[in-house]
Amino acid sequence: FRSAVKKLIELNNRQLVSCSFDKTIIFYSKNNNEYIKDNSISTNGENGPVIQTKDNEICYSESDNSAICFYDLTKRRIITKIYNISKETDFLENLTMMTKNLLVVGGYDKLSIINVNSYSLIGVIDVSGSDCIFSVCLLNKNMLLTADKKGRILQWEIDGDNLRLIYKNQNAHDNVINCLSKIGNGLILSGGRDKEVKIW
Repeated sequence: FRSAVKKLIELNNRQLVSCSFDKTIIFYSKNNNEYIKDNSISTNGENGPVIQTKDNEICYSESDNSAICFYDLTKRRIITKIYNISKETDFLENLTMMTKNLLVVGGYDKLSIINVNSYSLIGVIDVSGSDCIFSVCLLNKNMLLTADKKGRILQWEIDGDNLRLIYKNQNAHDNVINCLSKIGNGLILSGGRDKEVKIW
């Protein structure tokens, strides 16, 4: 790598995929007990997170042009790109499957909901008062959590193809919340720039 690695995930077929600020997506296949570089994609911008949206497809963000890209793993080509997901191109921080068909993208000024079958932007929620969604966590099939720059955790109800805000924890952390993770037994782990890790 020539720059920071933003995300590393394991696909359903056990292949590893990494995305990096050096404008590459790299695929690794396991050979005995070692992962070997199998394929790579040169992208048109620094890469944010990456996620598998279907068995034969991944989605990643290009922060240089605020685009969300869908890539066919079998045909090894870009399927489509969706632009203008966030006002600030550096803040496409999160890609989370909200349901089997719906992808939610956390950005600087909005949450965007994309149908991964039609590749269409079907919903936009203004979160400009949050000054950037830094983390998104699927709590269960009915609930989604977001964490923002102001140290707040927001709870959303999944309402069909949309999200409805039902609760705000205004002072979860004193600063930016970098990560939210579900850890089982109904518990959530949050970590912030206030140098604290909390369990909820």
